[in-house]
Amino acid sequence: MNNEKRNKAIDYAFVVLTTIVFTFYCFELVLLHYNQTQYPITGMYESDLFAHIEMALDGWGYSILAVIFRLLSFLPTFAFNLSIAAFLCICEAATIAVTYIFIRTKGLGLKTSIALTAFSAFVMPMFVRSIQQYRYIGYQSPSIWHNSTYIVMKLCAFICICLYLSIAGNYHEKIKASDLAVFSVLLAVTTSVKTNFILVFAPVALIFLIVDLILKVPFKRILFCALTVIPSIAVILFQEIVLFGKDTGNGIIIDPLYSVYLRAEKPYFTMILSAAFPVFVLLVNIVPVLKDTIADFKEKRKTLTHRAFLLAWAMWAVGFAELILLRETGARELDDNFAWGYDFCLFVLFVISLIYFIKNIKNKKVLTTIYAVVGSAMIAYHTYCGIYFFVNLTRGLTFFMQ
Repeated sequence: MNNEKRNKAIDYAFVVLTTIVFTFYCFELVLLHYNQTQYPITGMYESDLFAHIEMALDGWGYSILAVIFRLLSFLPTFAFNLSIAAFLCICEAATIAVTYIFIRTKGLGLKTSIALTAFSAFVMPMFVRSIQQYRYIGYQSPSIWHNSTYIVMKLCAFICICLYLSIAGNYHEKIKASDLAVFSVLLAVTTSVKTNFILVFAPVALIFLIVDLILKVPFKRILFCALTVIPSIAVILFQEIVLFGKDTGNGIIIDPLYSVYLRAEKPYFTMILSAAFPVFVLLVNIVPVLKDTIADFKEKRKTLTHRAFLLAWAMWAVGFAELILLRETGARELDDNFAWGYDFCLFVLFVISLIYFIKNIKNKKVLTTIYAVVGSAMIAYHTYCGIYFFVNLTRGLTFFMQ
């Protein structure tokens, strides 16, 4: 067998194995979410899902998920719970599929793309018991299986990121009205699921529009892109009335560090451990990224060479600022809701960092062996922590597990 045939056979075997593992994972997801619909009846599989369902059936809810749950409630009880579990599984599986498509377009090869997708599906904070006794609580995690609105937002938001990067990568030459329309609708849908994404994305997108205007992208195209946020503003105004209307007793105030100290005794360390691998990749890439970005302006390239990398870190910075500065008052004060946008930013950050990590190794622009060993060990532990957490969730343990 020649090399080409052997490589094809290996790729085929890899795809078959991956398909089997992926199918088993989806089966476990359905079981997990079905069991979560039974809490606190059974006292096991604690999650936010049961509360979300109760609120929806009571006629309250700011998220479009509440509408979906009410529609499904016409089904018999077993079918109702199973349909919710299947819906959430589909969203999680679709997130993995979109992540794979995104990574696959970066020219990293089939097996590498599948491996990076698997890592990004499970990465969680690097757990150190002496710093924080809980594996999830007190950290910030891109992988979350207990909150239905985050699960759906993660899928919709990542598709928004992919569409944005596609539009922004080409609009110095052309722009399609259909692309803008799809993006605008999807952004509004994402916002209707959970507001947190647009709160971290919109400020960064505005900055990037200004940057692109400086890079000589036609003003009319910049304006058309800016207008895509209008439907989402209408959604936000509705959600503001539901969540923070004068009769609710809820509000938002500036209270530095309140949220990060809410459940973490050493939040400075837990925040570092939550993003350890991306920070490691940033330290290696920050100088070349800045050099290329400066060259983008000097040479008027009309686009940003490292747009995805800069977008991921800029969103992370906005999410970080919101998390450490803001908190809610009233009935939602202890829910730590500003963490959801930051958690999604971590997911994007891990995906982009994984891509840069592999490219760094292939390009041999760093001390490859040391860099590869240290980075691989870090991402392996991030992933182990996620798999350990997920497996124990499927056994019925609380997400407050130690």
